[in-house]
Amino acid sequence: MFARLKIGTAAAIVALAGMMTPAMASFPDKDITLVVPFSPGGGFDTYARLIAPYLEKHLPNKVHVVIRNEPGAGGRKGLADVYRSKPDGYKIVIVNVPGAMVPPIIGRKVGYDLQKITWIARVSDDAYLLCVPGKSSIKTFADFKAYAAKHKVKMPSTGAGSTADAMAKVILGVLGINGDIVTGYKGTKEMTLALMRGDTPAGILPQQSTRKYIQAGDIRALLTTDDVSVYKGVPTAKSLGLEDLNGLYIHRLIAAPPGTPPSIQEILSDAFMAAMADPAAKAAAAKAHRPFAPLSGKQAEAAVKKQLALFLRFKDELKK
Repeated sequence: MFARLKIGTAAAIVALAGMMTPAMASFPDKDITLVVPFSPGGGFDTYARLIAPYLEKHLPNKVHVVIRNEPGAGGRKGLADVYRSKPDGYKIVIVNVPGAMVPPIIGRKVGYDLQKITWIARVSDDAYLLCVPGKSSIKTFADFKAYAAKHKVKMPSTGAGSTADAMAKVILGVLGINGDIVTGYKGTKEMTLALMRGDTPAGILPQQSTRKYIQAGDIRALLTTDDVSVYKGVPTAKSLGLEDLNGLYIHRLIAAPPGTPPSIQEILSDAFMAAMADPAAKAAAAKAHRPFAPLSGKQAEAAVKKQLALFLRFKDELKK
């Protein structure tokens, strides 16, 4: 009987090996290109260059991870290039969600479909804050709701189709507040300075870049979309029963072309997760003030689906 069992087990191993393609068995056997669809020096570029050497360390075979910047069309050019690439795992891209999500929602033509792309991992996130000027008489979220019940709330924006504009409209929509989006600001820094001056009574700002202004007392946070508040006395959306806003982030995600084999997706996802758990990588991220927020490929896909469903609810508002 033992002999039969041994032969049967060996036969099963041979059969399993026969089912594996050469690509699955040897991946990766050449360098991997990680496309950054933005110019060098920004947050997405910084994260890609930060994690690349640790990704190399945790891949099953010794290859290089080569960073290639392909800026253009707000990140859509590089993303579309990878989307059209051969689905073999050798060209991947770091993606801005909801930055890449909003253009197709509002009717712009893009060369990708986020519902068909292969998600590999999330490397970081950035929550959003409902903020007022530091000198504002609005001290709490309850004060803000009372103000909004009597006034049309103006908020700064970088223009229709931008992440900042979409976040402001979606958050106002979930809160059921009649808002007035003031456009014309070139970027988050200009929006932040406008809020500090009191150009608008409130604003929606990313948590990481706003922290120093909150610590200085120039801006006051009233609500965070983060899972856990990092500010004393600032409630999370979840704690206020605003489940739709819980986990509403800027996600920095890694993706591969549609049709990438599940086995290759798993190898890449596992390598990214191991890289982000590497003590040396975590120390480097802390030193650069770029913390990781790891999600596996399947978890990243679920996060995208949740955010897409929320944005689609406010599709008409996002088009304005």
